[in-house]
Amino acid sequence: MKKALITLMLLCIASITMAQESNATEFKMAIGDTVIWKPFAACNNHGYNISGPKVISFKPVHFGEKIEIVAKAEGQSSIIATCNESDAEAVANITVFDPNVVTVVVEKPVKPATQPFTGTYSFNPPTDHFFVTITDEGSHFNETYMKLGDNEAFNDGQGVDRFWNIKTGKNWFYRPDAQGWTDDVDWEFEPFGESFAPLNSFANEVDKSDLSNYFVGTEKLTVGSSDKPMDIDCWHFFVDFEDGTVIQYWVDPTNGCTLKRQMNADPARTVTVYDLKYTRLYFGPSFKKGLHDTTR
Repeated sequence: MKKALITLMLLCIASITMAQESNATEFKMAIGDTVIWKPFAACNNHGYNISGPKVISFKPVHFGEKIEIVAKAEGQSSIIATCNESDAEAVANITVFDPNVVTVVVEKPVKPATQPFTGTYSFNPPTDHFFVTITDEGSHFNETYMKLGDNEAFNDGQGVDRFWNIKTGKNWFYRPDAQGWTDDVDWEFEPFGESFAPLNSFANEVDKSDLSNYFVGTEKLTVGSSDKPMDIDCWHFFVDFEDGTVIQYWVDPTNGCTLKRQMNADPARTVTVYDLKYTRLYFGPSFKKGLHDTTR
């Protein structure tokens, strides 16, 4: 009897799940398109809630029985409709695209001829005295990592700017619109640990048993500021993974760190500032100057 009850409960849950999934409607709309959505066949008391980016506008039609959806901007959004009489829900998932933008499909790069790898790979990432900036060539945002003794700092180039001390647990965030560096909750941070991406990408992602399968030569990368550029002859590895993904790595031979990583034909992530002898702190809460940090 107990087994029969459990089976019945599982069947009920499965039925509810299937019903909820079948209540989702997909709309793919060009900017400027308008659709009328009627979420329920019969309901007298509707509720609507929009989530996600505001890429659409909508208004009730016929006392809320239907809604008119207008595509405003590229992106994805969803509307959850509820029938307050029965607690039923229906979802409209909306994808808005720009009809004037032509999608360019870029083919995967062709693997060059491999060469015998005669070097010795070992991963010895910097553990202190570094200032490293990584540029995403697609978004053009820069991530910066700094470590000097017990002090660490991180900036994602999109508004997150933090500074902390791994010994005292003191923690700050930067507010350029107000008082500069501001106290935050102690220990509310994640230390960098042994390393971070993409420096550790090749070390973590690639089987090292026979690197001659992937080695396609050396290539020069220029890192550092415009007034102090530095050229590094990187090992260039081209790896075909079993799932069909192609990833290229440009590796610093002196420490095994990945200075550039590119998946398929996607924009690469490249180290653009690579100071491994960073000794002078010129920003942070000890300065206590508003807008002092604008160059970082």
